[in-house]
Amino acid sequence: MLREELLSIFERYALKPRKKLSQSFLVDERVIEKEVEYADVEGKEVLEIGAGVGFLTRALAEKAKRVVAVEKDARLVKILRSSLPDVEVVEADFLKYDAGKTQVIVSNVPYSISSPLTFKIAEMEFERAVLCYQEEFARRMLAKSGTEDYSRLSVMSQLSFEMKFLQRVPRNYFLPVPKVNSALIALTPRKEKVDEISKELINLIFQHKNKTLRSSLLSSSRNLGVSRKELMQLAERMPFKERRVVSLTQKEILEVVGDEGLKGYIRKIRN
Repeated sequence: MLREELLSIFERYALKPRKKLSQSFLVDERVIEKEVEYADVEGKEVLEIGAGVGFLTRALAEKAKRVVAVEKDARLVKILRSSLPDVEVVEADFLKYDAGKTQVIVSNVPYSISSPLTFKIAEMEFERAVLCYQEEFARRMLAKSGTEDYSRLSVMSQLSFEMKFLQRVPRNYFLPVPKVNSALIALTPRKEKVDEISKELINLIFQHKNKTLRSSLLSSSRNLGVSRKELMQLAERMPFKERRVVSLTQKEILEVVGDEGLKGYIRKIRN
């Protein structure tokens, strides 16, 4: 049983999980088997983010062609290198690590880095990813326009990936037991990446997501570096100006921030 194995590791190495690293280890063999199955790693190059003590790493290495396991905690890196000599273990903060290209990404994501990790892998080149997130975070990624959970995270996730909710993971499948449940999500990158200006503009209008698009834009005049008068004139020409930002679909948002909308205007005043 993985639970007993983890407790033995804690005792042997005098380890205590670090809250600041959101350390909570998945100890359910069935879920780990499903992660490997969902990821379809047979003969593939795999990047695991946050390898922990290596339970998922070990299962991946049994089928994958190559596994690169990134782990920030030096204590756990020592354990990984001694127990999994055929795995390439990298001691690094993934958010600062140049991961390059891989085929499959798998991770039981530390809750504290869910957003930056998601936005970072959106810029990477890979075929598919299977990630275990906090369930609430996963549902916000998948939220539809007009719902309470719909946010910048929803828009950017859905513009960056084809996503599928795979299964719920009860909190008692982890040790230490977290306060919330988790969920597995599969991600497949979309071919077209969202450019930096569009990201900036989407972030700005979603800071006021419950306002109308017109009001949201006017509230962002300082951040855009545009006078309120100029922005008011622009806002009046915007499609969907009377709609609340939270009601806009991804297609409508791209129309708002696109070359014929905000992005075109911003490029003009910045040049």
